[in-house]
Amino acid sequence: MRVIAFLIGIGIFSCVQTQENALRKLSSGLVECYNSSFVVLKDNHLPYTMDTFIAILRKIEDSPSFNMDLRQFTVSLLHRFRQDGIIENTESKPALGVIPYAPNSFQFYKNAAILKLIQGNALHFPNSSISLLERCALHFILSSTIDFKERGDEPTTCQTQNSQYRWKRNIDKGTGDVETLSPEELEIIKNKNNESKEGDFDPNSFYPVLPPNHPENAQYKQPMTSKCPLESGVIHTKWGTVAGGALLAGIAAALQPEKIRISDLVFRNWRLNENLSDVRVDNKWLATLAGDLAEVVIRQGPSKNLDERFQIGIEGHWNSTVSQKYYFLNEDENVEFTAAEVRGDLDGLILANTVMTWYQSIPSLKLSQIFEMYYSDRGLFNVSTRACDRRALLISVAPNDTTSAQVYAASLALEKDISTVSMSPTLINSLSVKATNELFNFIPSSLNNDLRCDANLRPFNRLAVDLTIFIDTNWKFPAIQPILTLLLENCEINKYTSNFTLINAFDGNVLINSSNNILDFYSFNETQYSSLTMFKNGFDLPKSLEVLKTREEQKLNSEWESKIGGQRSEIVLILPSATASISDSDKTFCLDRLKTLRETVPDATLLFLTPGSKDKWAETTVDSINDIVSFSNGNTKENSAQIINLVNRMKQVPRRLINTQCGASYTSSGNSESYTNYLEPSGITFYRLHPNYFYKTEEENLPTIKIQSYSGTRLTICTSRDPININATSSNCVTTDTHSETIYCPDPTYIHECKPFYLSIAANDHSYSSCNAEPERCRYPDMTKYTISYENLVCVSSASSAIISPIVYFITIMYIYTRH
Repeated sequence: MRVIAFLIGIGIFSCVQTQENALRKLSSGLVECYNSSFVVLKDNHLPYTMDTFIAILRKIEDSPSFNMDLRQFTVSLLHRFRQDGIIENTESKPALGVIPYAPNSFQFYKNAAILKLIQGNALHFPNSSISLLERCALHFILSSTIDFKERGDEPTTCQTQNSQYRWKRNIDKGTGDVETLSPEELEIIKNKNNESKEGDFDPNSFYPVLPPNHPENAQYKQPMTSKCPLESGVIHTKWGTVAGGALLAGIAAALQPEKIRISDLVFRNWRLNENLSDVRVDNKWLATLAGDLAEVVIRQGPSKNLDERFQIGIEGHWNSTVSQKYYFLNEDENVEFTAAEVRGDLDGLILANTVMTWYQSIPSLKLSQIFEMYYSDRGLFNVSTRACDRRALLISVAPNDTTSAQVYAASLALEKDISTVSMSPTLINSLSVKATNELFNFIPSSLNNDLRCDANLRPFNRLAVDLTIFIDTNWKFPAIQPILTLLLENCEINKYTSNFTLINAFDGNVLINSSNNILDFYSFNETQYSSLTMFKNGFDLPKSLEVLKTREEQKLNSEWESKIGGQRSEIVLILPSATASISDSDKTFCLDRLKTLRETVPDATLLFLTPGSKDKWAETTVDSINDIVSFSNGNTKENSAQIINLVNRMKQVPRRLINTQCGASYTSSGNSESYTNYLEPSGITFYRLHPNYFYKTEEENLPTIKIQSYSGTRLTICTSRDPININATSSNCVTTDTHSETIYCPDPTYIHECKPFYLSIAANDHSYSSCNAEPERCRYPDMTKYTISYENLVCVSSASSAIISPIVYFITIMYIYTRH
């Protein structure tokens, strides 16, 4: 046993040599996040949301230089980016080689202990796979710190009962989202408030200034602190704000489990003490609930009477509902265990209890998948493991006796570093039980406002859209950015579902090129927007439709070249400003152009998102009631509801089934290639095949579509000639692993009289065998693979007549010439 203990000690010692983040010095890998005023200022950061976190993880996982499994990646992230307790030294003077930040706050010690029990390093982390802002976003998401420095914005940012402050302020009341002031602005404010106003009487003016050696000038002045300090290391989610470091550390500890005797960590003479010799700390507990409760025991315990309760779970609030960059605590005392840390620790422990089982079953499991499944209605492979049920899972993952025992062990491990007094092990044990009981009282009673999810997972249609947005560039960036954020976040922009393109509706130039990464939008700022739209601001619907026609034809030809037999739904969103208008002549041209577009690009659906009345754009849409969504300027809560309405309308647009023989010219060439897709449990996907691809006058060799699953998984397949919705009962449905359907138009005269063919596919079984073989193509490991193939498709378009096309072309050219 002595040999084993010696080897463990050697292992820990050798690991510490590479654990730079466990030293009381700013890690060299994190200096880049503190040596530039641009990076330090939170206004320039990416929003601290779960979408941001998952998008960065996925970007790393997809990089060519990435070569790590789940365990290696999780441990590497922890050692690369997490260093708790980094605060600014406001007394330091600017000097070459001096960075006024260091891990000097109490959070540092717990994290240092965690890193010692989760051995590893970040030597093989692919730093070049993500940008500077993305690297620093990971650091600030994972590293716990509370900044007590007074900022000067407290009158508008604090939500506390006591609004009294130490010095007068003269700050205009802010409107809209909160913005934190820069250090330079704070200095100006302080100087202005120190100046006497005209007419004020200052009795001190009768007396001379005190000499430099006067005793009063020698007194140390305590820096002013904020009544609503900033908490870092937190992530906004639909189910409450969580601490990111605990999430990651819990998973890392579970994948690399370690239980070590306290005597090997603290004092070796404790081995001779019967009550201490066998006390062991579990790294997954130290990384989550036990570690933070230990801070409560050590820091609050000595300052409270025996009958006084510990205070845990201080809540906070974000600066904005759509761009979360500052998280303000509602109180400035007893901040050892905030509400965000409670949620993060509990979630981290829940994930720690399940992740090893899934990792052993699915070696290709990705970290981004774990977080995306857990923070969703679907759950981590089942509905019993998801963030919205964290309160119900408390007892099963954290029994009271186990929790208090681990809090005791963690407190013994941290007491020598954090405590300002000396406490006996007996007292620490008693306080650990008290702190545990406080937690078990807090979680059931104080997390009631967190969003809950349905007990049963209903069938759902996940949006997958190719979204092209034409934006009226009369919009000011601060006004339109929240609208676009709400929209794109609800569209699930990622490589598995949706992508977006942002285009200037004045001249048709691209503002953000086609992207399936939400980070590309988050990093698009006001400076870039102003630069791209300078002298090019306005709204020109005819120009936008011309650009749209060209882009859609290019897309059809690209799909023909790539032999893609199916795609996302195709949606074009026009976003005019309140001042946008259209003349009668422009409207006539637009209506004619739209008619042609609907014949040549029938899958493209045009929608409007507009402030104010819908009437102005009613004639340009097929369904003016549902295809135009209006919103109010400046009301985020109302706008959020309207954006959800727009997204629900977008979900009604089916995905595209394509004849790869056609292209934009609708001239048959080559073969009709099949289309492979994946379906998650309880998911349902809707498709549409336009008559351009199956319109025939003869009844021989009728077009046929075939659906086949892999691994014998049974699918529910429904077909109809009318649109199918998720609650439809009128369609023809079968449950099978293979199904074929013949498509024809009885007695058609014109192609527009032939209805499209609609198809829905739903999964019945929980099977992930087909996605285990193709992990790069599956969003989740438990998805079912299926293929849609075609026979005897055709290429027909009512707008492709050789007689009328030149006429339409001539009219178009003449119109454009007269406008310009």
